[in-house]
Amino acid sequence: MTGPMKTRTMFSRGLWNIWFWVVAGLTFWALNSAISTDPRSRYWPAELGLYTLMLGGMWADARGHPISQFVRLPRVVAPFVYVFLVWLFGMVYELTLTVNGEGVGGLHPSTVPSFLLAQGDYIPIAIVAYFVIRQTHASFKEVFFLAGGKSLTEGIVFTGVLVSQIASPFFFLSPLTLAYYTLAYASFIAAPLVLVDAELLWDTSLQPKRYSVPFFWALGFVLAFAIRIFWGLVYGPLVTRLFNLPPPL
Repeated sequence: MTGPMKTRTMFSRGLWNIWFWVVAGLTFWALNSAISTDPRSRYWPAELGLYTLMLGGMWADARGHPISQFVRLPRVVAPFVYVFLVWLFGMVYELTLTVNGEGVGGLHPSTVPSFLLAQGDYIPIAIVAYFVIRQTHASFKEVFFLAGGKSLTEGIVFTGVLVSQIASPFFFLSPLTLAYYTLAYASFIAAPLVLVDAELLWDTSLQPKRYSVPFFWALGFVLAFAIRIFWGLVYGPLVTRLFNLPPPL
């Protein structure tokens, strides 16, 4: 599906308009950058690079000239390229995180342990996202909100940032925070689809079926929750012992 119809399907209107979420997420990023006193990675501009790539692809698609049309990947190669790009963009995003302002990465104060631990999160996310797209015939829009569902496992369960904010005097900022989490995860889960045509990832033996945005949001949450349980119970302890990683301080 190409042209105006695909564009309307991709961006929609109302609450599920992707541009609305992007603007809200970037607004939160700007406000947080201006007032936050938390340590900042020296590679923080890389986050803006990911957003620029995704926005550039969205703009090109809106004009009826998607970048993926010029890439022209063979169908047999497209899944490997997508999974690799999700991992690569995830590693770029991880560069923008820091625990203490010295090491790079959000899972450990030291850089190397943090990136070793991160593989148990980003690699499964990439593979699982591919299989969701393959089985559901998801588009960029749907994967964008799948990423939003995955982000909630961090914002609600594992860090509790959103829950804490809702219970605070700054509860009115919660929608912006939610939009930012969605944007951040979409920058490495959905952004590769501006380079790889999602239709090349679909299982053509399956009859296409329409799923709602809330379905993808809930699916993303459940799958990411399972990945992080695996990380916490299996991958994290295994890698810590195998590489004799220093404990986080």
